[in-house]
Amino acid sequence: MKRAYRMWLAVLACLLLSGLTSSVAADGTAAYAPTATDIVGDWLVESRDAVIHIEQVGDEYQGYILWQLHDTYGPEDGAALNGKIVTDIHNPNPALRSRPLTGLRLLTGLTFNPGNEKWEHGRVYNSDDGRTYNCWVRLRSLNRLQLHGYIGISLFGGSTVWSRVTMRKPVPGELPFVLDTPAK
Repeated sequence: MKRAYRMWLAVLACLLLSGLTSSVAADGTAAYAPTATDIVGDWLVESRDAVIHIEQVGDEYQGYILWQLHDTYGPEDGAALNGKIVTDIHNPNPALRSRPLTGLRLLTGLTFNPGNEKWEHGRVYNSDDGRTYNCWVRLRSLNRLQLHGYIGISLFGGSTVWSRVTMRKPVPGELPFVLDTPAK
């Protein structure tokens, strides 16, 4: 029994290590190797209802809400809110609950680690629950970003994937951005 358990652990360790150190993508092409500033730009969140602008500020990378699909409350939010600008109503600090979500800085402290090709030691604010989480970011490709938020250790958290967009002047009936095409 102990031998089988050790063998299983060895196989698992090899699989994990090979996945972490592989420089070949699943399709046989060379894996994407990012540079520190590749994270800079506009990113459509997975739910497709907001665009986050990431920029370099000093030695770190930060992001703020550039655009939201719903920047005003609707009738479903109640008569008292209907038509008003969406604010940070879930913030634990009552003094901050009236600040608009558009323009809100929600990513801070990210620094690039070229050794593991990740932006680490960041913090991400979740306006849906008013909590701030630790986070790291990894680019899956030039136009796909994975953000992983967690409490304590990275293993206990969740990830989301964002897509790079190019903002444009709004056209009636259309979104104010276009998805960037994957790098060839």
